[in-house]
Amino acid sequence: MTKIALVQTYHPYTQMTHLHPLGLMYVATGARRGGYNDITILDMKVDDLRVPQAAEQLEALAPDVIGMTAMTYEAGCMHALAAEMKRRLPRAAIVAGGPHPSVAADDVMKDTNIDFCVRGEGETTFPALLDALKTGAREFNEVTGVVWRRADGEIVYNPDRVVPDSLDELGFPSWDLIDIFKYHNVPRGGIIYAHKEFATIFSSRACPWRCTYCHNSYGKKFRERSARHVLDEIDLLVKQYGVRELVFYDDIFNFKPDRAKAICRAMIDRKYNLKLTFPNGLRGDILDEELVDLMKEAGMYRAMIAIESAVPRVQKVMKKNLRIPQTKKIVDYMASRGVMTHGAFMLGFPTETKDEMLETIKWAKESSFHTAAFYRVIPFKGTELYRQVEAAGHVLPTDWSHYEPYFSDINVSAVPELEISKLRKRAYFEFYFSPKRLWAIFRLIPNKLKLIPYLTLLFARRAYAR
Repeated sequence: MTKIALVQTYHPYTQMTHLHPLGLMYVATGARRGGYNDITILDMKVDDLRVPQAAEQLEALAPDVIGMTAMTYEAGCMHALAAEMKRRLPRAAIVAGGPHPSVAADDVMKDTNIDFCVRGEGETTFPALLDALKTGAREFNEVTGVVWRRADGEIVYNPDRVVPDSLDELGFPSWDLIDIFKYHNVPRGGIIYAHKEFATIFSSRACPWRCTYCHNSYGKKFRERSARHVLDEIDLLVKQYGVRELVFYDDIFNFKPDRAKAICRAMIDRKYNLKLTFPNGLRGDILDEELVDLMKEAGMYRAMIAIESAVPRVQKVMKKNLRIPQTKKIVDYMASRGVMTHGAFMLGFPTETKDEMLETIKWAKESSFHTAAFYRVIPFKGTELYRQVEAAGHVLPTDWSHYEPYFSDINVSAVPELEISKLRKRAYFEFYFSPKRLWAIFRLIPNKLKLIPYLTLLFARRAYAR
């Protein structure tokens, strides 16, 4: 029997929030469907493990295959762990997957400690690779979606795997392979919470917009789970795991409004009495009041709307083309309905001027958003932005820790580094030092005694970041 360990890597000195490792949990479901049942998930984040500690646990498990997933800023941990495991368990096959290996397979495979790279979604690719390993194959040409190394050192890039249009056929994540209770007591994605008993959920994948800075992990074709499939998983989470709050992490939950409304209506009809947050994907200029009302009735108390820039010219530069007036209108409406609304902004796009950054900061300050984050523009590998700035002659870091969203020192704008750092600090102070806004936050925030001290610390860290 093939023994498998799946590892969520960790960048400890910058990561402040945790989510369930849904990617690995879905891959585990795919492997189980392929007949591989001896699977362990090791989440270095939730257990706060460094490489030596994780390596000790993996050595004790003695798996035949070690699969590791990493965001770009976690790549250093992934490579360090691969080296340690190749030393300790030289016969184990080491497979890299997830967002970073999917777009940077050429860099990842330069590390001879990594044997395979799974590009894109791994639910069907990984079990196909396991089948090939099980047969003792030396050539892996038939496994689409995989990058591998021949005995002579040649790197082979197999064709991409075709992904399913309907996500229902992938099944549910393997919730039984993690200790869900561990996640109750760590800072979560989205930060603010009403109930500690939460679960992360994807009801769809991909976003069809072509923003230059955005990932392409799921492609650009919107694919969905049926409302019934989503509700069946929620049934499982509520009845078997005692979940009281759901964190929806779709890229764009409201791309098909009728589907989103059907999910909300079904949640209302089933009287779950859950709390809902949407900290990732709601596009403001296609969000309507009826859907906001249904989401609110279903339990939504907090949501994020990404603006990036309030300047129409910069919207065209980034190819987001968000209609700012329509978005402002729906943000005002959400705030009027008592939904704690969070705005996401980015400073430092190519050709963006200081005056344009100040215009965005002013717009944010005058908006109805209760909270906001001001990010540096980071050109992640695999994005159009990365290709643009590379072609323009920018020398980008090869130390992937520089790509961490809050502490990056990458600057691809025409504004000097010292100036853009000052502008970010100014944005935070001007946005938050408003008595009206602070009172609105205090009034709406749940768990005040626990969250207000933590949020104060978080503000300080972000305001004084680079």
